[in-house]
Amino acid sequence: MIVVVDAGNTNIKWCVFDNGIVTHSKRMPYDDFFSQSSFLFLSEAYEKAVICNVSAYSTAEIMAKFPGESYYEFTHASKVPLTIAYATPNTLGLDRIAAAIGAELLSPDRNKLIVDFGTAITIDFVDDKQTFLGGNISLGMRARFQALHDYTGKLPLVEPSDSVGDIGRTTTEAIQNGVILGITYEIEEYIRLYSSKYQDVAIFFTGGDCHFFEKNIKNTIFAHQNLVIYGLYAILKYNEA
Repeated sequence: MIVVVDAGNTNIKWCVFDNGIVTHSKRMPYDDFFSQSSFLFLSEAYEKAVICNVSAYSTAEIMAKFPGESYYEFTHASKVPLTIAYATPNTLGLDRIAAAIGAELLSPDRNKLIVDFGTAITIDFVDDKQTFLGGNISLGMRARFQALHDYTGKLPLVEPSDSVGDIGRTTTEAIQNGVILGITYEIEEYIRLYSSKYQDVAIFFTGGDCHFFEKNIKNTIFAHQNLVIYGLYAILKYNEA
């Protein structure tokens, strides 16, 4: 049993692999995670574990919740099966690297545009020569809803909707449409830009909020909630070799 932990900014996610197959998966906010006394399907100690931690919590206190004695932490010193062409590699988010490796694992030898819809939205590009060229960072969906509420006098804090229209007929609809369609048009333009510059671009969507956008964007995409998890699994295997 191999446990793979993706400790993000807002939520923590972990999966259990058995012979390369995900058998269990869980995602929750940190308050819920730390209030749990145990996880039933992890009653036995894991054989191996790997974690990517970009949260405000220490890796030690996160991994203390899992029934094992040791783990491998993915850091900037880890070996990775990609060439990193980022000018400041030590500032590159580890989750961005893991997602890129997950995409490379699923679609090797192709150009890849990877969009991660999390607390922030990251848009990264890996070419067909296994080189991470870089990418951009934008404000995430829920942070945009929060900002509209926090920095205006009267706009309410609203929840995202699975159904948006061209024109909002209430203030709630106007905010939902403005945020979700704004992100949709932003990502569609990135897809158009990279597809005009590179041939055979595979487009990957991942992250907790990707389901709000995969159905709205009229391109052939691979929506994969576990892209970072699969990347971490590949990183563990690569560093064991």
